[in-house]
Amino acid sequence: MTRTFDATTWGAELCTVDDDVLVGEVSLREESLRRKVAFYLDNEGLPLCQSSCAPSEWYSTLVTRMTSVVISHGRAVVSIDAALPLHSSILDVAFPGASSTGSLVDITVVDLSRHRRTLHAAIPSNLVVTGTIAVALSPVGSAQRTQEPETAVG
Repeated sequence: MTRTFDATTWGAELCTVDDDVLVGEVSLREESLRRKVAFYLDNEGLPLCQSSCAPSEWYSTLVTRMTSVVISHGRAVVSIDAALPLHSSILDVAFPGASSTGSLVDITVVDLSRHRRTLHAAIPSNLVVTGTIAVALSPVGSAQRTQEPETAVG
């Protein structure tokens, strides 16, 4: 099954091929395995290491690894190996490497700082801890939506 992701939500053009999510020709699952750390995607789909981005920079898509998954009674709690931007909400999630079929449940995403965000979305029935998760973010409050790194003018 092929799915195209809404670029206004995700920032970059994403689509599924089989059980993977691609940005252009790049597999998010393979990129996550290669990098082993969380990364953002800019509007062109280029990966940027989360730790090298300033807190004032804003990107719509975060890709990271799951460290824990608990599914019970129509709810899921997914812990991730990254920090979510403090002034953000989650619009959607995708699970590169897991089947795209699953049921709609309330998913609570818990980041490294133990901050929680909950959304109602589809979760695959065959999730694996240490699998990859892609998170579509939206700024809330005073966060500004920027897609290009800030540069100093001198």
